[in-house]
Formats: sequence, C-alpha cells, structure tokens
Amino acid sequence: MFHLEPLHTPTLALVLGLVLFTASGIMTLVGLTQRTYRGYWWWTVAQWANTISAVALLFKDAHPSMLAVSVLLSLQWPLTMLGGMRRFYVRSNLPTEPWVDHFLLFIGFSGWMWVWLANPEDVGARVAMFSLVNICGYLYCAWIVSCIRDWRQSVYLKVILFFLLGGAIFQVPRMLTGMASWGMTVNDPSLIQLPSSMLGLVIGVMFSVYMCLLLTYERTEHDLRESHRQLRVLADFDMLTQVPNRRHFNEIAAQTMRLCAPGSASLMLFDIDHFKQINDEFGHGAGDEALKLVAGGARKMLRSRDLLGRIGGDEFIALLPETSVNDALHVADRMVRHVDTERHGLQQAPLSLSFGVVQIMPGESLPEATHRADQALFEAKRQGRSRAVAAEASDGEAVFTRTRPFGMSTH
Repeated sequence: MFHLEPLHTPTLALVLGLVLFTASGIMTLVGLTQRTYRGYWWWTVAQWANTISAVALLFKDAHPSMLAVSVLLSLQWPLTMLGGMRRFYVRSNLPTEPWVDHFLLFIGFSGWMWVWLANPEDVGARVAMFSLVNICGYLYCAWIVSCIRDWRQSVYLKVILFFLLGGAIFQVPRMLTGMASWGMTVNDPSLIQLPSSMLGLVIGVMFSVYMCLLLTYERTEHDLRESHRQLRVLADFDMLTQVPNRRHFNEIAAQTMRLCAPGSASLMLFDIDHFKQINDEFGHGAGDEALKLVAGGARKMLRSRDLLGRIGGDEFIALLPETSVNDALHVADRMVRHVDTERHGLQQAPLSLSFGVVQIMPGESLPEATHRADQALFEAKRQGRSRAVAAEASDGEAVFTRTRPFGMSTH
C-alpha cells in the first residue's frame, strides 16, 4: 500500500517560502509593467509579507522572536488583502471602517502573544490560538467581501469569497487538535501543527493571488468596453446638442424607415434663421446656447419613436414615423412656440426657425427625401423665413403646397 511520508516542517517552510517568493515576484512584475488599480499594491504587500513569514519560520529555532514575526506576518494576510479590496472597490459602502481591520489584527496578535509568553513550550495552546485568530480573520474578511456590491456580478470575487470561507473551515481541525493538546507536553509538534493544513492553506493563498490578477484584468476589460462605448458615443452624437450626428442619424433613420409602412413617415429639415448674425452680434457662446435650446425643444416636442439629428452647423433633421405632413406642420408650430417660451425664460436674444417638410414617398430613399426637404427649407427662406413649407414630389421636382408662417414674439 502506498504510504505518505510525514511532512518535515522546516523543509516545508523552505519550499513554501520559495513558492510564495515566486508568486510575490510575479505580482510585483505585473504591477510594474501592466496597468493596475488602487488596492493592487496592497495585495502585493500581503504576498511579500507572507513570503517573509515563511522565511522567518526557518530561523525560529536560532532566534525564537522570529516565531512571533512569522505569526504576525501570517495573520496579516487576509486583512491586508481586504485593505486592497476596500481600495479596489472604493465605491462600495462597506459595513466597517479600515481602522477596524488593523484593530482586529492587533487584538488577535496580542492574544497569541499572551498565550505564547505565558508558556513558550505549550505548542497546542499557541497553535490553537493562531488557528482561532486566523479563522476569525478569514470569516471577517469573507463577510466584508460579501458586502461589496459587485460580488454577485464578478465570478472572481465569488471565488475569493468562497476561498475565504473554505480557508476558515480548513483550519478548524488544526484548532481543535491544538485545543485538545492545550497545556500538555507534545513530543512531536507536527502532530499539532499539521503541516498538511499549512500546505493546503498556502496553496489556497496562491490561488487567491491568481484571482486577484484576474480581478485586475476584469477591471481592465471593463474599462476598455466603457472606453469603446464612450468613443462610439463621440462618433455617433453631437456633443453640444446631445443628438445624433448626420452619419448616425442616417443609419438609424434607414432602419426606422424599413419598419414603417411605405409613405407613412414625414421628414423635417429645419435651421435657425440668421444664425451667423447671432454669432457675430452676441458671440459664439450665444450661438451654442441657441443650438442647445433648439435641440432641447425639439426633443421635448417629438415622440419617443421620432428621430432627431444635427446634420451640420445650425441645421437639424427629424424623421416622424406614421405622421402626415399636416401633423408634421403642427409639430413644427409647437416646437417654435416652445423654443420661444424657453428663450424668454433664459433671457436670450430673439431667434426664429424655418422648416422644410415632406412626406416620404413609397420607394423614395432617405437622401432623396432629404433633398426635397432641403428644397422646401430653401423656399421657406426665400419667402421670408420663420415659417414651414411643405413640398410634394412631382416628376422628381419639389412642388410647394403649403406654407405656415410662425408668429414669434420679438421681446
């Protein structure tokens, strides 16, 4: 039958020290060469402290104080890792303050020191106390991690949470064995210290290091997606008026037209009369405010299924599905009245709008309909501005059928 030889504690400490040193070095290298986030260096410090803990354990026979150093650096691991979590998820409203973490470490280490100093030869007592403090630390950190608002969405955060719970449970046999030997003479310390438990716990710590690296890459991937989304918004929308630009409007309008019954949609092209004069007399700031006022008024007057876009300068376009020309003219009238009311409230200079309105004919493309609307808008300008002109198609030419002047106030 296969027989597993007992684990030699000093040799095990040396091997684990080398493994932890490798992991700490990898985390440091990643931190120096890759993009990291707040909290990452706390995780790295926690690993280095764990490494030093294993090294200090090698010298405890020659220098007994190294045992206390090793215990302190080992007990700090979950709480220092938690400090990194607090900073990594800085927007989470956690139930305790960071000082509580340090206080718990102080209380736990002080308890272990009291047991050790009371009887340095009592291996069972100090092993039981060390395991108890470690279990409490792991459970406390698991509780705080479960309060991070992102843990349900992050697979890696869930794994860390389960590791902390598992790490606490894994140390229970070691604690019970130590308690059973409390105050008794122990001839073979390995029977109390359970090197296999130490090995399993360090393997778990190594696994958690891997999870922390994955958390970092998960955050980087999320930031990249958000950057792409923002770039897409910048590419699709006019930032001043917050409406789609010409290219994006044409894309979504073409999709909307395919869903509409042929000949049921209307198209409006409109701009601000004498916009250059507004810029010249009142400055470009006043011109920008006028553009935002018109865009805001148009959004309020249009339905959720209507589309609005800025196609350049002071010129806007709107697609109104399932809308007749008469209804579109009513929309233009309401839009003008709303803008006039709003500009009075903002104490802005008088401004007027001109519209070209067309019914999109069956089989007519968006560019063709836009061309007819542009002809109608030009006719509105020719007739004296501050009005809407409707046009119908006849042998490829626009025929102007209706004109609606707007009576806007000038004070």
